[in-house]
Amino acid sequence: MHNSLKDKVLESVDIVDLIGERVSLKRKGKELIGLCPFHDDHSPSLSVSPVKRIFKCWSCGAGGDAIEFVRRLHRVEYSQALRMLAERAGIRARASVDDSREHQQRDALRSVLDWARSHFERNLGRPEGRAAREYALSRGLTEDTIRRRRLGLAAPGWDTLLHAGEKAGVSRDLLVQAGLVALNENGKAYDRFRNRLMFPINDPLGRCIAFGGRTLADDDAKYLNSPESPLFSKSRVLFDLDVARDSIGRSRTALVVEGYLDAVLVAQAGVTNVVATLGTALTDSHVKLLKPYVDTLILCFDNDDAGVRAADRALEVALRHQIVVKVAIMTGGKDPADCVLTEGRDGLNRHLQSALDALEFKWRRTVHAFNAEGPQAKRAAVEELVRFVGRVGAAGGLDPIAQGQIASRLAELASLSTAAVYGMLTAARGAGRRPQEDGTSTSGELSAYATEVRALPAGLVRAAEELFGLILSRPASYGEAAGSLGACAGFNRTWRRLLDVCEAAQAQGEFSRERVVANCDDAALCELVSRAAARAEDTEPEDVARAGDRMRAELDLMRIEGLGGHLLGRGAPDEQAAAAFRSLLDLSRKRSGISATAPSPLAADHRLRVRGTEA
Repeated sequence: MHNSLKDKVLESVDIVDLIGERVSLKRKGKELIGLCPFHDDHSPSLSVSPVKRIFKCWSCGAGGDAIEFVRRLHRVEYSQALRMLAERAGIRARASVDDSREHQQRDALRSVLDWARSHFERNLGRPEGRAAREYALSRGLTEDTIRRRRLGLAAPGWDTLLHAGEKAGVSRDLLVQAGLVALNENGKAYDRFRNRLMFPINDPLGRCIAFGGRTLADDDAKYLNSPESPLFSKSRVLFDLDVARDSIGRSRTALVVEGYLDAVLVAQAGVTNVVATLGTALTDSHVKLLKPYVDTLILCFDNDDAGVRAADRALEVALRHQIVVKVAIMTGGKDPADCVLTEGRDGLNRHLQSALDALEFKWRRTVHAFNAEGPQAKRAAVEELVRFVGRVGAAGGLDPIAQGQIASRLAELASLSTAAVYGMLTAARGAGRRPQEDGTSTSGELSAYATEVRALPAGLVRAAEELFGLILSRPASYGEAAGSLGACAGFNRTWRRLLDVCEAAQAQGEFSRERVVANCDDAALCELVSRAAARAEDTEPEDVARAGDRMRAELDLMRIEGLGGHLLGRGAPDEQAAAAFRSLLDLSRKRSGISATAPSPLAADHRLRVRGTEA
């Protein structure tokens, strides 16, 4: 996807018509006004400019171009909003012949899967489906759940579905492409699902795209999912998201479990904000599906080694997307399904309420591994935690204050100097930079503002946006925050422009969100204000000082990384390297509260290495 597509979409879509479909707009001078759909608006605070092709809300701060409006309205990624508007503008109709054929193939596969769902459903309702129904009931599913979820039965025969498809006029090739029929090495076709309780797997719009089958016999593969297809990729699909989306959006929290039976039984018990992975670890694509709806993820996996390892992997993925993550591990060897069946909804909620914060869970795992026998285990535990903090910190998933707390605890655990730990974290942060930060990813799927900040540390971006949001929601705090904002404004032109707007309004004695929004004259500025407003939701007055601390800590980290790179450079004079190292230590001590005169084993180690280089 290229920038030209974004430009074509913005040129083709009339922003007034687009927003006018959702909001009653009235002309006011050169602009149109109406009730903002992004907050509980009682007096028109939404302004739409047909000339500048932007919208902005005086009250809540939402703003941007037509793509940003669709993104916020439907809670989707920017790239998906772009595609939605491209289809609206008829740009898809001008796609290549290959694209048209692919679209037709996907429609054909959906028809086949709809037919198969009805076929399995009928099987379960017939006399031969009695044993399968009894099994489902014995696992705790109710008749109502079985009916509403459209569960079904794949018959025991090798070619039952295949023959039913032939009678219904469904081609064998389509059954194979849909993952319902497989071919052996001799090319003979057979049903992929046999003697299994069938769970339809839907996309977020509720369309059947695959199946999961639970064996009713002694099959080694207890659970079997459809293979990858043009419609289905298990690393990009979350079971039950179509059912749970509204509940997740209301609570701003999603419970993530490992299997569809867990998800169905938990939802049946009344905890409806639950989704499940499908035999794979939680991926970036999974988190992107949830991110528009959630502030918090609770990972609720099985209480065994595999479940704990899965939670360990999943929390890093979620933290990288700057989402609050907690881990709930069931006790007594139970999985979430067992928990709701034996302890009910209240019992499950007790486990969820005692879920561990991600860092606390990770810390306990580290201490457990560190206390294992042997120096190699201790070294591996420390290195793993450092790499974890480095990767997540580089993505902005841990603010510098949280990183500092981990550094202090790790230094005490491993009997290291705090400066040494910071040095390790600095190297790990550099190694943990996300691929998109190297400038090689396609920028066409990013807004103009997102393209600007993509190369900056995510933690710095988050801190700057939060601080802007806080002063816009609390104008009286402008003086307290101005210094920190001034320190970061030089890193991004839109930050600098917004700070200039704020400074001008302050100088005129008219600093307020409304005044600032009135002077935002392009999509990038409006989007920054919009993001800033979202960051500042549900904050307290004292958060201004905390946000300023985080901003300064992020800037310190950038200086530490720069100094670390300077020290590692070849050919640097000894005096220059020593001065850089002293600055590095001063910053590390400032962040960890160590006296500037405290001796450092790391400093002595550095002097030895410098002398060794001279020799």
